Amino acid sequence: MKIRVLHVIDHLGYGGAPFVVKNIVERVPADRIESHVCALRTNPRSIPINAPTVNLHCRKCNPAAVQAIARLAKERHIDIIHAHLQKAIISSLLAISLCPSKLIVHEHGPIFRGGTGCIYRRLLWLLAPRADAIVANSQATRSAIQKTLGGREVPVMVVYNFIDLDRFDPVRHDRCAARQSLGLEADEFVVGSVGRLDRAKGADLLVDAAAILRDKDCPCRFFIVGDGPQKKRLERRIRKRGLDHIVVLTGLREDPAAVMRAFDAAVVPSRREAFGIAALELMHMKVPVIVSPVGGLPELIRQGQTGIVLPRLGAEEIAEAVQRLARDGALRDRLAENAFEFSCSFDGAGQVEQIVKLYKRLA
Repeated sequence: MKIRVLHVIDHLGYGGAPFVVKNIVERVPADRIESHVCALRTNPRSIPINAPTVNLHCRKCNPAAVQAIARLAKERHIDIIHAHLQKAIISSLLAISLCPSKLIVHEHGPIFRGGTGCIYRRLLWLLAPRADAIVANSQATRSAIQKTLGGREVPVMVVYNFIDLDRFDPVRHDRCAARQSLGLEADEFVVGSVGRLDRAKGADLLVDAAAILRDKDCPCRFFIVGDGPQKKRLERRIRKRGLDHIVVLTGLREDPAAVMRAFDAAVVPSRREAFGIAALELMHMKVPVIVSPVGGLPELIRQGQTGIVLPRLGAEEIAEAVQRLARDGALRDRLAENAFEFSCSFDGAGQVEQIVKLYKRLA
């Protein structure tokens, strides 16, 4: 018989965790695993997933979500609930006492959050023994979970995220066409960034770095791909610094690979980052990457070989690293080729095998 798995997630909007769910669901062997998906709330721009999907329309923490998850698990004879993101994890930890399913907690990064993150960590400390297994997406995440649990005997295994290598294949996207679509001249040096526009992702630091480079007479164009709560604030910051023709907010792109192809370099300036899917995607698109020294990012970047890890996160440091890449084409080429080769190991084969083995053990 097939193992029936219900993936529970906060939402299915364009972002790291939803794409992880999509990649798992669509890569596990369909003859052995029957996947279902439950989103706690709808998203106006949900990613398509090839699996039966239910939206609960629960915008905030809602006791009704707990009952709905348990009811869905019983109605569909679910063997394993696989929970992703903060609200879904806590709701599933509460729901598991109401149904006979096993539970996997998959930590994507909320463990690092400030603000409500302290409440989440306290609840995880309290409820984590109900889980049958915990999956961390990096060694840094695993360490943060173990610190939060304070020695509780809950198994934590590391399963790195993986990406769709075909979707982020540089051969599929013409560089000249990508640059023309952005209105770029052939000789313009372009720095890109892809991520949600919130403080954690550090887009404000890119604006400050762009101002520093302009004042140093190092002409660069910055393209920031994404959307989020900081968009208006970033627009004001760009206008105030007179960077309207230097820094461009492109908005959300459903096919970011087409934009990435236009980049000469990219920056992932996150203040917190459990893994760094965008960095991995950029690496496979043969874009030299500069990353902040936080979370799981240093696990992806080998300093000076597959990218540049900043000594500390700041606008000055970003500007210095960008200037270094702008002046050294040979370095850019070497980093791009090494990063591409390294990223090929994140094709999902080993990661899916780990997950399937976990499902089989629990079921």
